Amino acid sequence: MEKMVEEVPEIRLCEVSNEFEAMLVVNLLREEGICARSDATAATPIFGGLPFEPGHVIFVPTSQAKVAREILAQYPHFRNLKNVHEPDL
Repeated sequence: MEKMVEEVPEIRLCEVSNEFEAMLVVNLLREEGICARSDATAATPIFGGLPFEPGHVIFVPTSQAKVAREILAQYPHFRNLKNVHEPDL
């Protein structure tokens, strides 16, 4: 019998410039206990493996969105991300 996996509601936290930045944000949030993911795929080894595909979205569980924003706000590079979700206060 298969286990039923409970679906966790996610929210679009922000957009990042490329696959490399998506990986950085996701890993940073995961290190802080946030279950983050992005819509980016692993970088293709074209032109030395540089991630050229622009614009990716970072998703986090709705319940962790505010904390995720606070974590990213501590890093100057991530303070000006595009389309950042503003959680309800």
